[in-house]
Amino acid sequence: MSKTQTFRVVGGRIHFKCHACQAKRMVTIPPGVRQRSIRCHKCGESTRASFNRRLVLREQQRGKVLVSTTDCSNIEVDLYDISLNGIGFDVSPRDIRKMTIGAQVQFRCTWNPRLLSQGRYIIRSIKGRRIGVERG
Repeated sequence: MSKTQTFRVVGGRIHFKCHACQAKRMVTIPPGVRQRSIRCHKCGESTRASFNRRLVLREQQRGKVLVSTTDCSNIEVDLYDISLNGIGFDVSPRDIRKMTIGAQVQFRCTWNPRLLSQGRYIIRSIKGRRIGVERG
């Protein structure tokens, strides 16, 4: 199986192209699915697929970063993706209660200080452990 490929979801469907045999087809993707393996209908090769439903492209990033909340607590989170307007990350179950929609947070990345700007971000969505923020 190859590394993960990102496909753009438009109208609940993607235009899948096999990395092995270059066969093409349209595949329906259910709402809420972020990743899954897709098997080629011609050669049977599996491809790990990540789905992008946003209008603006996002770059997948992995790593631990520190989030500073307004109550001065620092929480270590797993960075998931970065786009032009925001960031997506996962929080541990014990720290999810410290995050609320509308709260301001700041990020600090020790392994690449220039990756995240030093500005403030506002929490816009919380789904399970996944949190989405945008520049504030």
